Amino acid sequence: MNHFRVVKYITFSIEILLALIIQSTPYLLPEVFGGKAILLVPLAFSIAVFEEEIPAVIFGAVCGLLIDSGYSGPIGFYAITLAITCYIISFLMANYVRTNLLTAMLTALAAVPVVIFLQFIFYYLLMEYDDAWGFFARHYISRIIYTLAFMPVFYGLNRFIAVRLSSK
Repeated sequence: MNHFRVVKYITFSIEILLALIIQSTPYLLPEVFGGKAILLVPLAFSIAVFEEEIPAVIFGAVCGLLIDSGYSGPIGFYAITLAITCYIISFLMANYVRTNLLTAMLTALAAVPVVIFLQFIFYYLLMEYDDAWGFFARHYISRIIYTLAFMPVFYGLNRFIAVRLSSK
């Protein structure tokens, strides 16, 4: 492994820690219409856009474990879903799709709602909470939109990191 790749991975790790601090500090990110952004989801996806499959899976799983540690539900849901989704994103970007902001946003537009909706299914719908769909409408729709809003920011930052620290 060359030193550019090591520096890039350390930079991604610092970025993940900073996003975790911002995401988990009370009142730092405001709630919008009852939903709070999950910063580590678009961050993991933006890393996957620029990385090969194995590093994308690892960073996705790390981001997922950090998200899981902040919820009172079972550990592993986000780790598994982000690892799988990051693999798919990385594979598509490397083999079938030209990597740019538009394709990254379209990918996030498909992946973020799926991941967050799966969380709703496992944490609320299958637990048969009263008014689960009302809760979805009041909290999850705004959470999906708010989370998607951070994708261009993380894409730009990670594009800068990937381009500056590429080994070519």
